[in-house]
Parts: sequence; structure tokens; C-alpha cells
Amino acid sequence: MLFQTGFGLQDTIDYLVSIGVYDIFLPFLLIFSIIFAILEKTKILGVDKTNINAVVSVVVGLLLIVQKGIVEIITLFLPRVSLIIVVILMGLLIIAMVAGNEFQGLKGTSLGVAVVLIIISIIVALTAQPGGGPIWLSQADKETLIRIGVPLLIFLVVLQIVTAKPRQQQKPNFFERLGKEFGGKGGGDN
Repeated sequence: MLFQTGFGLQDTIDYLVSIGVYDIFLPFLLIFSIIFAILEKTKILGVDKTNINAVVSVVVGLLLIVQKGIVEIITLFLPRVSLIIVVILMGLLIIAMVAGNEFQGLKGTSLGVAVVLIIISIIVALTAQPGGGPIWLSQADKETLIRIGVPLLIFLVVLQIVTAKPRQQQKPNFFERLGKEFGGKGGGDN
């Protein structure tokens, strides 16, 4: 028989939820930190006014946690955006692994497509219903995405066509480089 105790990490998390750490303290701390950092960086209230910046940040944080609807939006939105960030990071790691040292980031059309997908992902994260479960878009959400997405997509395609530079010399694609790496005749270079 293994050594058993009455203590578990899940019990601690449940206790923190029950005393309001996740509904009150963490949203307050987040908003306080963001507002304080912005005020310190921009120096809107003056130079060397850290005490005033702290007071304003505390007031804004306290005013925010009184608004239960806003706190609920924050507590629903941030974990979903964090999940999206993790998914994007994993995708970039896979791209970097396949492309090797030559990957310099997304550019051109692929950057536009990535931006559109990120915007759609954020909209999905914002429109998710409370209570967990699978994230499905309502009919109104789908219509909103279509009304925003189709003109945005058309605009990006037209922008890409208008601003595209003629290619001078085409670099070998991934498969041609791979063939060269393994001693094949890739890309017409003999």
C-alpha cells in the first residue's frame, strides 16, 4: 500500500477557486500590472510618478473586478487565447523543424493567411460560450465572420496582387533542396 495523505494539488486549486483567487485576485493582478506597466512606460502622469501610477492602477483594477461580466469575459478569453498561442507555437516549431535554418518567418501571402487565421481564432475565443464544452459558432457568429472575412480576404488578395514584385530568380523549393542534400539531381543543377 502506497503512502496516502489527505492532501492533493487539486484540493488546493479547488480551495483557491472557492476563496475567489481566480475570480477576484488574478484578474485584479493582471489589470493592475498591465495598467501600471503602461503608465510607467508612457509617463502620461509625469516622470518619477510611480506612486501615482500605482494608485491609478489599483483603482482601475478594483473597478474592473466589481464588473462581474468583464471578469467573466477575461477568465473565458485568456485561457482560450493561451491555447491558441500554444497551437501557433507548435505550428511554428514544426515549420522551423521542416524548413531548417533557412526559415526567416512568414512573409507575403503566407503572412496574410496567418493573420486572417489568427483573427478568426481570436474571434472564436471571444465568442465561446461559458460552461466549457466544445466551441461551436452560432449562426450570428458565422454571419459576422463571413461579413468581415470575405471583404478582408478580397482586400488582402488584391493588395498582394498590386504590391507583388516580379521574381528575379526563383530559389529551389523544399523538395529540390532535400534532393540536393541526399545527392540527387534537384532543381536542374547537375
